[in-house]
Amino acid sequence: MTPAQTQPVLVAEDLHRHYPVRRGLFGRPATVRALAGVSFSVAAGQTLAVVGESGCGKSTLARLLTMIEPPSAGRLLIDGIAVEQADAPRRRALRRAVQIVFQNPYGALNPRQTVGAALIEPLAAHGEGDPASREAAAREMLRRVGLRPEHFGRWPHMFSGGQRQRIAIARALMLRPRVLVLDEPVSALDVSIRAQVLNLLVELQQALQVAYVFISHDLGVVRHMADEVLVMYLGRAVEQAPQARLFDDPQHPYTQALLSATPTVDVALRRQRIVLQGELPSPLNPPQGCAFSSRCPEVRAACRQSAPALAEFAGRQVACWLRR
Repeated sequence: MTPAQTQPVLVAEDLHRHYPVRRGLFGRPATVRALAGVSFSVAAGQTLAVVGESGCGKSTLARLLTMIEPPSAGRLLIDGIAVEQADAPRRRALRRAVQIVFQNPYGALNPRQTVGAALIEPLAAHGEGDPASREAAAREMLRRVGLRPEHFGRWPHMFSGGQRQRIAIARALMLRPRVLVLDEPVSALDVSIRAQVLNLLVELQQALQVAYVFISHDLGVVRHMADEVLVMYLGRAVEQAPQARLFDDPQHPYTQALLSATPTVDVALRRQRIVLQGELPSPLNPPQGCAFSSRCPEVRAACRQSAPALAEFAGRQVACWLRR
């Protein structure tokens, strides 16, 4: 890897996202802290996986990274440029630098557009090239994602779920983004198709050197795709580590519980199942101290008093008083 590739293309610094909530006609307003201080960086050609239970803030993070919503606090930098300080033309350029592939391939495409028109649309919207060059670029991208030339003029309903997701990936790559956010990109696909789409993503990343933020609850997929893994719980990062280190030796009790629930046929990789008690707390009323303290099997008095920040431990970042 060249020195230029090791520089981060995407940096998140202490990102927060809060939503005001009304609780009935006479209830006092409340605040949902969907994201409560998340920091990371991703270099070109690298994949950061974000994992955690439903409600942990993964999709909120995706909306912030793609600038669909602004952060309530913190900074987002793309190629060293702070998004909140960018003027309108620069912000427009930054928006095209970060694209997203959504979970549902059936809802991601306009049923009234042919595949060719869907791929050309981003180029036309940004005034890039002439009609002939746009069509050539769209046909080339179709080829790169494994579809045939005759698919260019067909309609979305004529394709399977796996083919539609390939089209969605092609559309996201038309503007040659620096970062691609993949929000559960294979969870809606048949098991037999998932490996094909994942291998396609690996091939495209190697060819285009795009950075991936890969959001998933499937740890088997994460193990295949990720260079670095960020584990989230109730809007906070609880552990961040290189993929091999996290899977081989998880340190945070929540990470240990997640990995223990992952099915595997390899006896050497099986762990004793850790069953967490209780439900995920409400972000309207999180526990005092560590957010995981209400379910942690190793909870101590200090855990209920104050929330630990991420700190270096055993070659990774862990937010746990037991790992100090």
